Amino acid sequence: MKQQIRPGRPVWLELNAQRVQAGIAFYETLFGWTSRPLHVPPWGSMPNMANRDRIFGNQFMAMGSFATPRWNIWFSGDLERAEMAIVAGGGDVGDGIHQLGDLGLLLNAYDNRGYPFALISLDQDVPPRDQYGDPCMAEFWGPDAVQGAEFYAKALDLEAVETETGVMLRDRSTPQLFLRNSDVDIHPPRWIPYFRSASIGGDIERARRAGGIIQIHPEIVPSMGELAVLSDPSGAFFGLVDTDKA
Repeated sequence: MKQQIRPGRPVWLELNAQRVQAGIAFYETLFGWTSRPLHVPPWGSMPNMANRDRIFGNQFMAMGSFATPRWNIWFSGDLERAEMAIVAGGGDVGDGIHQLGDLGLLLNAYDNRGYPFALISLDQDVPPRDQYGDPCMAEFWGPDAVQGAEFYAKALDLEAVETETGVMLRDRSTPQLFLRNSDVDIHPPRWIPYFRSASIGGDIERARRAGGIIQIHPEIVPSMGELAVLSDPSGAFFGLVDTDKA
């Protein structure tokens, strides 16, 4: 029987960029990820990404209107409950819940301000605890980000807690999502993933040597831990978090 995944976890990711191979090579150096080739007609080769034994995403060579480098994130959740909450909160669920190959059930949606996000019910097990290099949290970057806290709390069945720098959405006592108004220019507004770190300083130094750029220097966010935000050589933004510093 497939285990129940706690809500709000970033359980499936896609690196979408023109320089996607440079991005993947960067993360392989930083975290020791591996690529596992997967042929997906009609797209051709769309390799999966794995951290140790956990397969958690894929890479996509962006073209045309999709060329903006970014991480796409699919959050865990009760899709039927989320679908009703999204509509009730003024969002849009598009074509509704549908099957995505062998991966699981997918719900592509828009929040009540028109920003896209997605939920997935994976047909594969996800470890109950995230390891070093795993996606473990996400942050929304955009104008008036904290104004979306109530919508996402209801859509993903999370608790909204105000912090000094924004709003934290948590499952019981576990932080899952973070919304804050950022001065860093990132367009279009989107969710960015955070990967678990064992040493923010050490990971930042390895990232810099591999071609990463620091966007927000390390900071301590109460109840969440030590955070830092960088961009990879493909131009996609991501974060590092050391929850032991919470």
